[in-house]
Order: sequence, then structure tokens, then C-alpha cells
Amino acid sequence: MNNQKNYFTCIIAIFIAIGFFVSSCSLEGGYEGNKPTVPADPSKPVLFTDFYPKEGPVRTLIFIEGSNFGTEIENIEVQIGGVSAPVIGSSGSKICVMAPRRSNRGDVVVKIKDEKSKLIGEHQFEELFYLQSALLVSTLTGKVDPQTNSSSIINGSFKDAEFQNPWWLEFDIDNEGNKVIYCIDSEGMAALRKINLTTEEVSTVFMKGQSGTENVKSMLFDTPTRDTLFFVDDNGRGSWNDRHQMPNIFYAVRNEGFRKVYPYLYAQTSYSAVSMSDGSLFYNTWTNSTVYKAKQIYDEQAQMWDGKALFSVKANSSDHIFMFRHPDDLYVYITGFNGVYRCAYDFESKELVSSVLHVGDIGGGDGYVDAPGSSARFNRPRQGVFVKNKQYEAEGRADIYDFYVCDHHNNAIRKVTPDGEVSTFAGRGSVGVDGRVWGWIDGEARETARFREPTGICYDEETEIFYVADRENKRIRTISVE
Repeated sequence: MNNQKNYFTCIIAIFIAIGFFVSSCSLEGGYEGNKPTVPADPSKPVLFTDFYPKEGPVRTLIFIEGSNFGTEIENIEVQIGGVSAPVIGSSGSKICVMAPRRSNRGDVVVKIKDEKSKLIGEHQFEELFYLQSALLVSTLTGKVDPQTNSSSIINGSFKDAEFQNPWWLEFDIDNEGNKVIYCIDSEGMAALRKINLTTEEVSTVFMKGQSGTENVKSMLFDTPTRDTLFFVDDNGRGSWNDRHQMPNIFYAVRNEGFRKVYPYLYAQTSYSAVSMSDGSLFYNTWTNSTVYKAKQIYDEQAQMWDGKALFSVKANSSDHIFMFRHPDDLYVYITGFNGVYRCAYDFESKELVSSVLHVGDIGGGDGYVDAPGSSARFNRPRQGVFVKNKQYEAEGRADIYDFYVCDHHNNAIRKVTPDGEVSTFAGRGSVGVDGRVWGWIDGEARETARFREPTGICYDEETEIFYVADRENKRIRTISVE
């Protein structure tokens, strides 16, 4: 309900503003019935007197006062902090705009053009608009039946698209220069979906039946070129020990639009892989949670390349474990056993070195605790992503990346620092008398927002936006400073 309330509050405010301008323009002679809008008069000076309010969060309605603005909003340009502000309306003596995100600089610049689009007035106010920033969770796309919480695999605009159960995300820029997210829809990959952030459309790349895969658990791009997309398959968990029975890794290539899928490696049941900058590929298996380096040993009898076993993540234990490459190749982080493990990369041997628990319970017990090291508790951590911390960079630290991970059954996004401090980044907000911490609620990341079993996450470094596969809400959510 909070999510809907925030949305309708914004819509109501806009309608009030529009209503104000319609009535104002009628009084000033700009509107009478269906008469056209009035352009600014180039023979008269354009005057700017003030704007208000002087501070507020993103989407705050800002009113700019003066005269001879005209009422044609297409001839009015407003920038706040160098960012274009949407113009909602003008009465001729008052302009209404909406505060844009990332406008922290605060300078307010207004340009007025005449009906021939010639600039006749420009002004920069001495006072600044102070943008009150907040970390917010929003819904990007995913239409769901509110009565049954049901959805399907349906393509279309962000408004109309549906997901079955979004599971895993990978950020990319396609051949047309569009920012896109590839999404494994449903654990096991019922379909590979393409979320086009530029055109705001969702499409299906291929369905499971077209791919020949069995039960895909994760995907990744090859690091050197990003022209190959790997899919890691637990092959139905029917080949825990027979390494040649079924493929455990498939691949697709960019010049085919990732639409055709081919076997890459045959091995035991696997859950994830990592591709290092030098092209080395590592994967793990269910059996003893072993990490392998791919294609190192050739089996003459089987006529196949096998992986070289390196180490077990947790001795004599098996679990769903997922691997993530550090952007500088310093480490590979591994989520599983209700913790986050870390293994180093040896640049000389080009092999991963035995893993060590970074954060979480040594015994693998679940729970929910924000704390350092082994005092922290998770409940089925899944996909994670590394994000550069500018403060670490300014301090000259060797490791400048924090790790953000979907804590699946804790319904939250957790943050893990290089020093092993664990905190909750988003989710579990607005807890009521029922004590429920899961649900679909947008808003302030910690105080208000809720997720329901998030499993996938990716990050756009340019816009500083996180994208989350909110599995049981059947939606794609965003987390950003606004």
C-alpha cells in the first residue's frame, strides 16, 4: 500500500499543479476555452524574480516566478544542477518544474524562447536549489495480478511486461548501444529475457525448450571480450559424479544475439562459474563443493576436456554455491553455506587459491545479523555484485570494492566490506505489528522498502543504479540515490 500511496501522492501533486496553471492562465487571458497557448513576446523583456521552494527531494515541484514566460512549455528550458528538469506547465508568470535526480549542484538556469524557437531570455538564479538525497527502492517493471500474485512470461513495454520468477541478472550494452539487462526468468531458466533500459521494453531471447539446457542456475560474460555469454547448468542433478554425462556449461555469442546455445563443457552438476581477465574460466560442482579450472585435462577415452580440481569450498560438504570475480582479479567471492567465502587469484599460476570464510557462520547456520566476520548471519545468499567505493579509492586502499549480495530468505540486500563488515543495504522496512519484513513496497531503502526473496542483482556504474531480481514479487526493482 505504501508503494501505491507514494505513486498517487506524486500524481495528485502534478494534477494540482496542472490545475493551478489552467486556472491561472484563464485569469491572465492565456486560456479561454480551447484557445491555443500564448508564446513569449520577443518585443518585451523576460523578467525572473524568484523560485521556491529552495530545497526538497527528487520530484519536488519547483515554481519559478517572473513575467513574459509564455505558456508554450516546449519553448521553456530549465536546468537544475546541469540536469534538465521536466517542465509541467506555465501560466506566463509562473513556471512549474519537477526536481530531477542527480541535480546535486543546485544551480537553477532558465531559458525562454519565442514561437520561432529563438532565445529571448536566460537567467541563472544566485540562490541554489538544495536536493535532499535519499536511497530509494523503486519498481522498474513487472506486471502482476494483484489478487492472485500471478504472472507469466509476457513481453512488451515496462508497463505491460510480466516475469515468471526473475532469478539472475547481467548488465550489458548491446550492439545498438542500448543499456540492457539479461535476466534468467525462473530458477532453471524457463526463458532468457532482455530488459532494454533505453527503449523501456522487455523481450524474450529464447525459451528453455529452444536452448537444449536442462536446469540453468547462473550466467556470466567472458571477462576479456564480453562477446560470449556462459550458462551454468546443474543438468538436472542427474550427473553428480559422471563428468561426461551431460553439459554443465553452455555458451551463446553476441554476433548471434545470444539466441543460439551450444554445449561448452561436460562435467558434474554445477551452479556457477567465473571468467578472469586473462580468459581463465573456473566453475564449481555440487559434489563436495569443488572448484575446478575449466578445460585443463584431456580425456583420451572420452575425447573430452575435463576440469582440474583445485579445492573444496567447505570440506566434505555440498551446497548451492555461486562465484563472483573481483573487478581487479584480486579475489573470487563465493556465496553458499550461509556465508560469503573468499579465495585469492594467483596471477603466476593462473589458479584460484583455497577459499577462506570471509563473513557468516563458521558452521553454516542461518540467521539475520549485521556484524563483522563470523558474527554475521545470512539465509541463503545468492547473486552478488562488486561496486567501487570512492572513499576507499581516495584513501588509497588496495581493495576499493564493496560486495552487495541478495540475501534470499532474509528478504534483503546486504553489503559486505573488504574488511568483513556486514550491514543491510536495502529491504526489511516498514515493519508493522505483524512483524513481517517481506512484501512489495517502494520507498526509502531501509525505513520503508521491502523485497520478497530477491535472488539476482547487477549494477550500472555510470548511473549508480542497482537492479534487483525480486523473485517472489515477480518484478525488477531498482535501488538508487535520488
